[in-house]
Amino acid sequence: MPFISKSKYLSGLQCSKLLWYYYNAKEEIPGVDAATQAVFDQGHLVGEYAKKLFPNGIEVGGGPKEFMQTIEQTREAVKLRKPLFEAAFMYKQAYARADILNPVGKNQWEIVEVKSSTQVKDVNLHDLALQMYTYSGVGLNIARCCIMYVNNEYVRDGKIIPGKLFIKEDIPDKVENLLPEIERNLARMAETIKQKKSPEIPIGLHCNDPYACPLIDLCWGYLPESNPTTLYYYKKEKAFELIHSGIHDIREIPDDIKLSDKQSQQVECHKTGKPYIDVDGINAFLSGLAYPLYFLDFETLGTAIPLFDNVKPYQNIPFQYSLHILDKPNGKLKHLSFLSDGKEDPRPLILQQLKDSLGTEGSIVAYNASFEKGVMRNAVEIFSEYKEWYAAIEARVVDLLIPFKSFYYYHPKQNGSASIKVVLPALTRISYDNMEIAEGGTA
Repeated sequence: MPFISKSKYLSGLQCSKLLWYYYNAKEEIPGVDAATQAVFDQGHLVGEYAKKLFPNGIEVGGGPKEFMQTIEQTREAVKLRKPLFEAAFMYKQAYARADILNPVGKNQWEIVEVKSSTQVKDVNLHDLALQMYTYSGVGLNIARCCIMYVNNEYVRDGKIIPGKLFIKEDIPDKVENLLPEIERNLARMAETIKQKKSPEIPIGLHCNDPYACPLIDLCWGYLPESNPTTLYYYKKEKAFELIHSGIHDIREIPDDIKLSDKQSQQVECHKTGKPYIDVDGINAFLSGLAYPLYFLDFETLGTAIPLFDNVKPYQNIPFQYSLHILDKPNGKLKHLSFLSDGKEDPRPLILQQLKDSLGTEGSIVAYNASFEKGVMRNAVEIFSEYKEWYAAIEARVVDLLIPFKSFYYYHPKQNGSASIKVVLPALTRISYDNMEIAEGGTA
């Protein structure tokens, strides 16, 4: 019987079908994309900084295919009574490697799990519970379990200071409360893994909780694009109730189901196949625009480890902007852009270029403008010489999301979304699908 690692244990808690695929049809699970891999890489980097808080620590070697060798190395390393990184033990069917196993007291240890998040999450407790179960099972005296996570109030000033970058929280009671469930869960998961066919698990909220499941395309493939989960601001619990009752398309929703005005309009558009156009609403929005028009878009990077001084973890730092300028109706578009080389903080240069380019009048148009405004507002808090300039232009910013979020225009191809990635192809037939870089995380 194969061992169950903490990552597979968490998968089994989320969905038995996902667990079965990991052990019996792993080749059918899609690989991670560039954006997801970047998140994983950030997690590894956070882990490396956490290790700096334990300067005498020992890295326990061995990759995932050498786990028996790693277990043996761990047994020998434990005798040294030093902090151990990725210490590995197997107890019954459970296999765990703690980020940090730290000696405390005379004969005790603490488990320190390092997370790149900025708070303790419920899933972290299950993670730690399996580790405590495994380590206690092989005879280690575990004094406490801790989560070490990123302090989002830390501001970089020179070299990264790990002692200020992290918050360490001791959570033994919450973990111990989960211990009685471990053996029952492991037994259930072992039975699942042994099955010849994957279990049939209805789709539901668990498909994205606590993580987006890699099998979503497989499990959701029977649903049309216009399924109940796409209803605008419709509660997901209710959407799944409709699906489980056999209503797979919003066009099939009975009249006695209570919907909001926007949801009803969406259903009607999908029934007719025609867009809804609120001429008065669109005209009112357009009448609020003043030439010249400046169409602004940022791409940002928010890393767990701040790249520059005066930056907090996960703070959105612009590294690229695109600015189109239209002086008059039916005029010729002028395009300006910037892309950082990544060697120094790009914010001062971006602010200076935008100050030179945005003029003193005319509407600054952005899609979901609260994001662009937030990026600039945070930047001028640090580079205060631009505060007065930004205060003068903020009132000129217009949100192009408004006519779509307000349903002044709705096309069935939007499937309940006002995201520019669906609005653009619905209006223009220009798609993001074949672009080499099609979203911000990849950029």
